[in-house]
Amino acid sequence: MIKYYNINGQQVAVENATLHVSDLSILRGYGIFDYFLAREGHPLFLDDYLNRFYRSAAELYLEIPFDKATMKQHIYDLLQANEVREAGIRLLLTGGYSLDGYTPAETPNLLIMMYDLPGSAWEFSTQGIKIITHPFQRELPEVKTINYSTGIRMLKTVKERGATDLIYVDKGEWIRESARSNFFLVLPNQTIVTADEKILWGITRRQVIDAARAAGYTVEERDMHISELELAEEAFFTSTIKGVMAIGQIDDKVYGEGSIGKVTKALQALFVGKVKEYLAGK
Repeated sequence: MIKYYNINGQQVAVENATLHVSDLSILRGYGIFDYFLAREGHPLFLDDYLNRFYRSAAELYLEIPFDKATMKQHIYDLLQANEVREAGIRLLLTGGYSLDGYTPAETPNLLIMMYDLPGSAWEFSTQGIKIITHPFQRELPEVKTINYSTGIRMLKTVKERGATDLIYVDKGEWIRESARSNFFLVLPNQTIVTADEKILWGITRRQVIDAARAAGYTVEERDMHISELELAEEAFFTSTIKGVMAIGQIDDKVYGEGSIGKVTKALQALFVGKVKEYLAGK
């Protein structure tokens, strides 16, 4: 059980971890976050996640109160205090306590939150999930903001259509990403395709792309037109929790018989190999 969080550099018991109602994250939804896993006592790909977190903060003109080395120390200290080696870790930076309810404070609030490792982490099912398309383009897509209004609002529709997730399609034409995952297609010649702009540049996404190229696959980072959904033979998501997750159906299009494709299955193994390689270097 997780006993402690870290708020502004100080460890706090979970039951006492609070923010004042004047925080701009509450009043205006202004803030950023990042989320990653710790395995075998080490946060995976930590430098990559911290680099993205600090970039996101700069894009929202929020100043993180301490440097990356101090942030790393706080994260490891929290793992030790909670006596866990496997966990989910969330970094959250808010607009701080706003005097007028609109202007960010000079001092943001920084939270490091820890969770028991999700039981669904890297569940590599042989059956692909069903997803639906939805016309939408996120604001500031390269920034991991706390605004997930569209994805959350669409949960009811997703469930009603017998699906488990969705992908955003910009202007009804250009495939971007899911609310919480990057999206890939596998074309008939085994070329792997994923969007390269107007998306969040996922850390798992990059690890999978690098692993695929090292294994000899051709990976194209480019615009994906919605018509390519019909041409593709496989589709999959990547994310911190999903790892590499097979997609068996998009709207009415079924891939194979809805089960995992051979390229997606190979990429799952390659991703796990990247994780093992990372941990071996620690």
